[in-house]
Amino acid sequence: MALAVVVALPAEARTPKKGKPAPASRMRAEDDPRKRGSHWAFAKASIAFAAPKDLSVLGDGAVEIRLVVKGYRVGALQPGGPVPHVHLIVDNEPALEIDDAQAAWALGGLAPGPHLLRAVLCRPWHEVVKARKAFAMTRFWVGPRLAGKAGRAAEWAVWPAPRKPILTYVLPIGPAPANLVLARLDEGSQHDTTHPVDPTAAWLKPSPNRPVLDFYLTNGKLGRRGDKIRIVLDRRELPLITDWKPHPLRRAHKGTRRISIDLLNRKGLKVHNAVNQTDRVFTVSR
Repeated sequence: MALAVVVALPAEARTPKKGKPAPASRMRAEDDPRKRGSHWAFAKASIAFAAPKDLSVLGDGAVEIRLVVKGYRVGALQPGGPVPHVHLIVDNEPALEIDDAQAAWALGGLAPGPHLLRAVLCRPWHEVVKARKAFAMTRFWVGPRLAGKAGRAAEWAVWPAPRKPILTYVLPIGPAPANLVLARLDEGSQHDTTHPVDPTAAWLKPSPNRPVLDFYLTNGKLGRRGDKIRIVLDRRELPLITDWKPHPLRRAHKGTRRISIDLLNRKGLKVHNAVNQTDRVFTVSR
């Protein structure tokens, strides 16, 4: 079976267009820029992995990905329209975009060893949906699992403990890893990575607009007396984040920027979990 060519993803992060919005009666909640990611309309939105199963051991080759999305419509209502989508985060790399939750997808280029997939529901302009079940995670091995301490050590470095707080970095997007390939699986097709598609077509490109920090927090609660997010932008520490919403990075000027985020508990101590600390390089074009 051969991989189908991946649907081209947007060259730029989408932003709501200025001007008078369409009447609410003709607009899906997913497409409405007046509704933020925390709006009650998305309270029942949920996502889960049908494949790969959590803690599975898979053979070498591309990994089949199947999602189950409820209470949220993924994909454009009509050609050229807004595209609510899923951000697929492989290990702790920049996000892939999936714009069809009904289709099966195949991910190629993974090295043997333990891996982590996270999926986050997003609005057409990439804002994270902040519903309680708008996040899913699955852990698996590619190739044989190492036995004993070696296997446990490899898992500890990649897999977060699912019951502890997990901070999932989403925006701004960084450069695409050249080794990964995401492709739609047509019915009757087979996993075959001997003819991979151009990986740069499958990854989100940097936004030309002022970048925004957005994320998903699992098993934690932000607040002045709760958890906090520490941000370092170009070696300058920014004020701690105590509320869950998109945060414009006003100090991120044109050029290559570097950002680091950490999750802190209410005592100001780092919350250690495999993916809670993320370092990313991204580009601001203007």
